[in-house]
Amino acid sequence: MTVDEMRQQPWVGRRIPRQEDNRLVTGTGRFADDVTPQGALHCAILRSPHPHARIVRVDVARARSMPGVVAAVSGAEAREHWAPLPPNFALPGIVAPRVYGLAVDKVVYEGEPVAAVAATDRYLAEDALEAIEVEYEVLEPVMDVDEGAVDWYGDGSPASPASPRLYDEWDDNVQVRYDFAYGDVERSFGEADAVVEARVAVHRYAAVPLEPRAVVAEYDPDGRTLTVRVATQVPHQMRTTYARIFGLPETSVRVLTGDVGGGYGSKGQADGDVVPILLSILTGRPVKWAETREEWMLAGPVGSRGYVHHAELALRSDGTVLALRDRLLADVGCDGVVRAIGLAALIVGATYIPGPYRIDAYDVRVRGLVTNKPAYGAYRGYGKDIANQLIERLMDKAAAALGMDPLELRRRNLLTEFPHEICTGPIIESGSFVECLDLVQEKMDLPALRREQERARANGRFLGVGVVSTMEPSAGAIPMSVFSGFESATVRLHPDGTVTALTGLQPIGQGVQTSYAQVVADCVGVSPADVRVRWGDTDAVPYGLGAYASRGATFGVAAAHQAATEVGRKLLLAASVALEVTPDDLELGGGTVRAKGSPGTAMDVADVAQRTYFQPGPYAMLPGEKEPVLEASAVYTNPEVNWLPDEHGRLRIYPTHGSGAMGCLVEVDVETGGVDVRKVWYVHDSGRLINPGIVENQLIGSSVQAFGGTMFEQIVYDDAGTLLTRTLGDYQLPNAASVPDIEVSHIETPSPITPLGTKGLGEGGHIGIGAVLLSAVEDALRPFGAEVLETPLTPPRILQLIDRARESRARESRAQTAGAVRDDV
Repeated sequence: MTVDEMRQQPWVGRRIPRQEDNRLVTGTGRFADDVTPQGALHCAILRSPHPHARIVRVDVARARSMPGVVAAVSGAEAREHWAPLPPNFALPGIVAPRVYGLAVDKVVYEGEPVAAVAATDRYLAEDALEAIEVEYEVLEPVMDVDEGAVDWYGDGSPASPASPRLYDEWDDNVQVRYDFAYGDVERSFGEADAVVEARVAVHRYAAVPLEPRAVVAEYDPDGRTLTVRVATQVPHQMRTTYARIFGLPETSVRVLTGDVGGGYGSKGQADGDVVPILLSILTGRPVKWAETREEWMLAGPVGSRGYVHHAELALRSDGTVLALRDRLLADVGCDGVVRAIGLAALIVGATYIPGPYRIDAYDVRVRGLVTNKPAYGAYRGYGKDIANQLIERLMDKAAAALGMDPLELRRRNLLTEFPHEICTGPIIESGSFVECLDLVQEKMDLPALRREQERARANGRFLGVGVVSTMEPSAGAIPMSVFSGFESATVRLHPDGTVTALTGLQPIGQGVQTSYAQVVADCVGVSPADVRVRWGDTDAVPYGLGAYASRGATFGVAAAHQAATEVGRKLLLAASVALEVTPDDLELGGGTVRAKGSPGTAMDVADVAQRTYFQPGPYAMLPGEKEPVLEASAVYTNPEVNWLPDEHGRLRIYPTHGSGAMGCLVEVDVETGGVDVRKVWYVHDSGRLINPGIVENQLIGSSVQAFGGTMFEQIVYDDAGTLLTRTLGDYQLPNAASVPDIEVSHIETPSPITPLGTKGLGEGGHIGIGAVLLSAVEDALRPFGAEVLETPLTPPRILQLIDRARESRARESRAQTAGAVRDDV
């Protein structure tokens, strides 16, 4: 292929280097903490040392009088200057506490902000905190949920009768109640040939982005305008939220982001970031706050997971799944609606527990209980992992109970015809679940692994193999929330042939700058290098909903494609005037507009643009066009989203669904309990790929995060509710030495409901890897008869599982011996 022919090829689908990487790896990125305005004050926040206490008295007078301190404020004083933090969701069955950025009467987790200081440097601000006097009435903390005391059927009994209430105005500690049923569940269980049960539990672990929270707030008292530079995933929602909290019109509030060092869902709400804003308003000076890692671990929206399923699966003897019943209970920390946005993950999980399988009878009940821990943050996976962990463990248990091959059981129940409405309402628009399972089996060479496993066991080594299916719902559009599901874009072709694409979607490491440039470049016939993507300035870019729910490749790309397509249409129309060729006989590519089949009849895109704007100008080049410039804006919504409940109360809030399958090989040291994850195979189908390199890195990154969360990451408290894992010296993260080899393969089944056939991606690793690791470790321990249904898979837990299995077998042996003796007698 010649260079000219290469230039004409579409950019979408190419593995080109990320445009943003040079800036980021050379240290020239611009993050919130890189900015310090002239005369800025520095904010420090005093935090509660108790997980549960009433505030009797706060005295900031001594701190206020210290040299260099410009302002000091308590929660009671601050209440006069701001409104409560608004809820991020207003869904039925969810209750929201009334809380402020600084606690007023009561603290409900260790680390909750109680008072704040603004001083001329950070050290003075931190020192001044020690001068603040706080008197507490310490209360009994609620650190765990009682599985045996939950009111599942609404008979009026409190969910946790022995637990003190976190919020005095609530009747109990339940923040979410969600019940759903479809089909004749009782009849299906009654007709089943086999029923398997499982208690599947996942511990609480953290989102740990490279960059904790950071804010630079600048309030202009003369103009009553507020500019906030903040590390967030959702700049426009933050503008709306800040305006509401501080009683300002949105036209007076500007939010800037620049580069954001990761989010994974944890930077999707307002909480501690409102404190420096308040101090800027009170002082009339810029105020900066950059959170430390210990503050993030102590008080950030880091808590996620922390749930337990009690579930049953009913099957026929041939492996056909008949019905599923689940009771899902979660520890949601002090709040998952106002201070954080994790609570809806439980409803998402309940919606997708049936997974990629044909299940026509389903009953689920969800309860989320508050405890005296930090807020329940969103984290990559957002409920889809909750669903996958359960259904895949049940499928393995069912295969064992029926004496079937686990992969064959899956094949008999996987969805194969599309579109398919699953029992909870979502429509799976396209998929390749069986093909993914077949390909992952091929990539693993499963028969060879089984032979290796047999040889290892003969030599006293314990290898295990796991295989699971995955489904990745993406692009959530949640009603009654700040995540309602649209995206906007503006595309502008300049007179010199370069392009600006403005998006409301916020880059947080996903490759937005490169992927969007590839999409726009194809629509207007230029190179991605000629496209500049702008984001993160609410005064400059159209109102959009930011980065969450893997929506960039669906909502974000679709909006950019829609706007760029309109620019491309006008570009062809203008070129048709100059070349005297009908628009239908022209094509774009390689920086030119040319006649089809006649490469000599062509013009550079820049020449067409120059003529359109100036010589001769728009009246001549775009006659009759209502907007005769090479610019267009678009707002995209997906036609598959449906917020009107059907007769079963079902909605459709995730329009696209990726397919996948994962395989894993582990080796367990039964003497130490150590688990060596030797390799992970991942076959993924997220529709048409814009940039395969970016896709693979997203899938590997999410897999690594879930690997750490499944194997060893855990948030640990002592009996008094004091956090023990305060730093990254205490909280173990994956590193280059511990991460397994992850091999990614692709299938591309385009989505029929997005303009480019794309689907969301980036959470798939988090969805599947927990289930596949549990499956593989259980397979390794099969000689002992151990069930692996709970995380983390730390050495002490592995040894405990082995000991329990040995004790269980010993009891069974003793019972059999006693029975034989009785028979002889």
